[in-house]
Amino acid sequence: MDTDSTKKNLRHYSRIKAQLQAKVLKDTDVLVNVDIANLSRAGMMLTCDNSTLNKLLPNTTPIVPSKPVQVAIEFTVPVVATQSVLVKTRCNIVYTRRLSRDSFQVGLEFDSVENNGYSYINQYIDAQQKAG
Repeated sequence: MDTDSTKKNLRHYSRIKAQLQAKVLKDTDVLVNVDIANLSRAGMMLTCDNSTLNKLLPNTTPIVPSKPVQVAIEFTVPVVATQSVLVKTRCNIVYTRRLSRDSFQVGLEFDSVENNGYSYINQYIDAQQKAG
């Protein structure tokens, strides 16, 4: 059997560019603040520097899809022009990519989203796609 054809399709949902801030939490303490570069219905991509990446993944072996590193992430999304809502998620880090000496991308997939958070993400993505 060809293993390439059985891989999970991580691009099932289109990604939208995002300029959102997020907090990565350990227990209830903020571990680090990061930038969300893009967002989809399945996950997000963060951008960070080397210091931030080392805080996210201290002494970690390379990311393996069968053993993802899980993090808690909170971020706000605007739902109407004057109101933003807090979205709390648990995400699996599925990849890291080095762009330059001190610039990295971190790919995350949603493992769980609390309360109505997934609806807010959908509303935000729909609004951004309509805006063009």
